[in-house]
Amino acid sequence: MAHPAPPQHSPDIQQGPAQMNQHPIDQHQTETSSSDTHDRVTELTSQPWNRAKAQALADDENLTLTDAHWSVIVFLRKYYMKHGLPRNARTTADALNENFSVQGGNQYLYQLFSKGPITQGSRYANLRTPAYATDPSFGTSY
Repeated sequence: MAHPAPPQHSPDIQQGPAQMNQHPIDQHQTETSSSDTHDRVTELTSQPWNRAKAQALADDENLTLTDAHWSVIVFLRKYYMKHGLPRNARTTADALNENFSVQGGNQYLYQLFSKGPITQGSRYANLRTPAYATDPSFGTSY
């Protein structure tokens, strides 16, 4: 029994899944990937990151980085150097809350970074945002 020929499609109809633009990422410029502390320190110190680049990102979001912001950003970079990329954002959130508890903890951190101290702070620190840092269904962000 002969199988019917597949249906012909007009050339203006796209076939298959939609193509997404993917941007190659050099892991040494965006995250701490090694489990070895020395390697993580080397990775972070070799990144083309500086305060001017972080401020330029903040300027795009109409935010002027103050000393208070910098203390969070520096804490995030040091935390990543010591611990690497955490499995989830809660680990980093707990560390931030503990470290900045005297200033007010989470409330203080969200006053500084309204889009989430981990999400926004990691972006300014040139670090990969940990998994589960945002929950679009609830509109929340660590």
